[in-house]
Amino acid sequence: MESVEPAVAPKDLRAGRLLTRRVREMFRVYPKALVGEVEAVHDLRVAARRLRAALVLFADNPEGRRARRADKTLRDLARAAGRGRDLDVGLEILEALPAGASEGNVRLRRALSTSRSRARFLSREALLDLELAHLRRDLRTLVASTRVDRPVLTGRLDALRLREEAQIDRDLANGRAWPKPEQLHSARRAARRLRYAAELESLFDGVDSDAADRWRKMQTRLGEIQDRHVLGAWLSFRERRAAARGDLALATAAARALSRVKRDAARRTREFVAARVTPAADPPH
Repeated sequence: MESVEPAVAPKDLRAGRLLTRRVREMFRVYPKALVGEVEAVHDLRVAARRLRAALVLFADNPEGRRARRADKTLRDLARAAGRGRDLDVGLEILEALPAGASEGNVRLRRALSTSRSRARFLSREALLDLELAHLRRDLRTLVASTRVDRPVLTGRLDALRLREEAQIDRDLANGRAWPKPEQLHSARRAARRLRYAAELESLFDGVDSDAADRWRKMQTRLGEIQDRHVLGAWLSFRERRAAARGDLALATAAARALSRVKRDAARRTREFVAARVTPAADPPH
């Protein structure tokens, strides 16, 4: 007599494979970041953020104690790796500004270069201070236990899109208002999370999608504005400090650079607000 036992559905391995892939990507660049390789430090920050996005979508219980602990460590790792990155970009912006070879301008660039070097040192020290043994253990357990299939992933993607797109709408007021720097920065982070989620969905399904590219473009434009706000804050501090010391040459150079950076940030913000069209979410599967 033939068995009438119900067939057991095969386990969907895609989530576990993608989570494993994101883990390997991060730990592949981690040793190089520890010895101070500039691009590796940047790659580590990106890899840590991508792994956090993967945990949200693929961990069996994203709100569980182990997943939340891993997420916190990854957040600390990304922050440690990012301490010098803003000044890397800031120096590029400053060097691209039209400026003469005056003593003040030369010293201003030298001061920013010194600040960047110190930030890189502090970034490396912060990475060395992190204890990652527990993170490795947590990630191994999370990868081994993941059982996420397409219906579960669809529900999580829908919830994430609803939450993050609403955040962008609140921050940018649908283009009707002039957003503050902190609102632009918040919208940038939401766009980044949407981008990483779209990348993972595309990899899960094995099909190309333009959603990730649309969110990447928004993230990039908002990032360019944020970079100028960060540089502006540094220039403002340097101007006040030089003025307090009676260093007129350096204070004047910082003030002029600050004025140019503020105008550039305002122009980019104006263009972004005028042209913004929130990318539509992919239709549900």
